[in-house]
Amino acid sequence: MRRLFLAILIIFAIGCTQQVKTDIAGVGETFPTAPSAITWDGKNLIIAKEGIIVFLENIDTATAGSFIGYEGHYFLNNYPITITSKENPPYITGLAWQKTAYSGFIWAADAANKRLIKLTTQGETIKSIQLNKIYPEDMTFDGKYLWIADSKRGKVFKITTEDGSVIEEYLSPVSYPTALAWDGKYLIVAGIINPALPSDSSDNVKILRLDTVNGKVIEEISNSRYVTFPSAMVWIDGKLWISDRNSGYIVKISDWGSPSADEKIYKLATTPSIIKKIETKEEKKETEKDIQEAKKAAEEARKAAEEAKQAAEAAKKAFELQQKK
Repeated sequence: MRRLFLAILIIFAIGCTQQVKTDIAGVGETFPTAPSAITWDGKNLIIAKEGIIVFLENIDTATAGSFIGYEGHYFLNNYPITITSKENPPYITGLAWQKTAYSGFIWAADAANKRLIKLTTQGETIKSIQLNKIYPEDMTFDGKYLWIADSKRGKVFKITTEDGSVIEEYLSPVSYPTALAWDGKYLIVAGIINPALPSDSSDNVKILRLDTVNGKVIEEISNSRYVTFPSAMVWIDGKLWISDRNSGYIVKISDWGSPSADEKIYKLATTPSIIKKIETKEEKKETEKDIQEAKKAAEEARKAAEEAKQAAEAAKKAFELQQKK
């Protein structure tokens, strides 16, 4: 009986969804509920919405649906980072952490201004990359490349951190991808199954583990009934921390999944960025050659026009002399 009781307790503990409410208000800063972006730097949970990035540490989650009413707790670490823009008010839809030997950098996707920003933890901008053909819904980092979910096109892009060149392109295994995470080996994609339906039910959410090498879905991860619209996601030690847009909670669930029967290959044929760069250089050379040839032709035309003018003047003088005689 005791063993059965312990087993029940273990199952109950594993099965309970954990969550934390993220209403943050500090001096001079107000952080709206329901973060639109989330990442992990090894110590802090970094979350963002609109143009504000906040660092959370010592997070104590609460059991979802508890009658006690406890919503979890955390401490703020570091000062918030505020992103600005001279064009549209920033709206951060994705965060990713790029680890370095001593610290790291934050990548922020600003969908309102179609750009990626590389930041220090103090908020200094290191680099900005324009995204002209990709709408960043969320993103993650695999240690070398950035992965971006494009909800408008229903695709996932693997891009470089140097200039945003597309390395690989995938159809999203979820029709409307809204959140991405990297578990160290596979890409985890979460999103809405049918965008036409009201986005207030966990039944309309799917979370899949994608093998990016062969382009196939290998697992479907069990969702929690407390996740009805995943707006951002990060993988931390076998757990998925998912920001739910509807409730304003960050929900923590297991990344356990069941094998998928989906045999479709979602990886698309993409021209490698190095080839694209070579093609661009060749196109540039051809353009420069055309410009030089056009300049040469214009110079020849100018000389011909000058010679024609001189011939006309000579003919005029000869005619005038003839008239005097």
